[in-house]
Amino acid sequence: MIDVRWFGHSMWRISHQGVTIVTDPFTDIGYPMPTGLAADIVLVSHDHYDHHNTALVHGDPTVVREAGQYEFCGVAIDMAPCWHDEEQGAQRGPNLLMRFDVGGRRFVHCGDLGHMPDDETLARLGEVDVLMVPVGGFYTIDAGTAGKLVEKLKPKIVFPMHYKTAVLDFPIDTVEPFARHASNVRVVENNHVILAPADFEQTQTILLGFK
Repeated sequence: MIDVRWFGHSMWRISHQGVTIVTDPFTDIGYPMPTGLAADIVLVSHDHYDHHNTALVHGDPTVVREAGQYEFCGVAIDMAPCWHDEEQGAQRGPNLLMRFDVGGRRFVHCGDLGHMPDDETLARLGEVDVLMVPVGGFYTIDAGTAGKLVEKLKPKIVFPMHYKTAVLDFPIDTVEPFARHASNVRVVENNHVILAPADFEQTQTILLGFK
């Protein structure tokens, strides 16, 4: 079983067998700020205020924020360089695609991916089980490009992220344009899901909430 919790935006906590990973911790952008959050590993896709608040995470975690391949706490990690925009970073700088293997499953968190990755980068990611992909556009890829990325990577589970919600005052789109064309959409009313082996038997898109 893999425990997945979404805090909003691009911040996630993934836990399995006593090892916890937190991705892209935010500052106060409107979502509730977690308290008492601890992790073994923190992954940071890029150095923007809504993604790099590593001080939020307790437990003296290992922070990974540079391109390269790593292994900590038995978790294999590959931070693949890409861009925050379609002009090779000229507008918003670099970004990292964060691949990590947990519980025998390969996760890819796209950070603030701003373009379709080239074939070499997609091949580097390999076979993806869980894709965490921005869909809101403006700062990142939009729903259409996110859908094309899903088609290329063919993950078993897709978690859309980085989209407009009632508490986020960013000029980005909601999740609806992406969800309209997604496969097998499953709506979870709270922000927490436990992934069991059966969840990987068919392709699905999981929308988490905050009830």
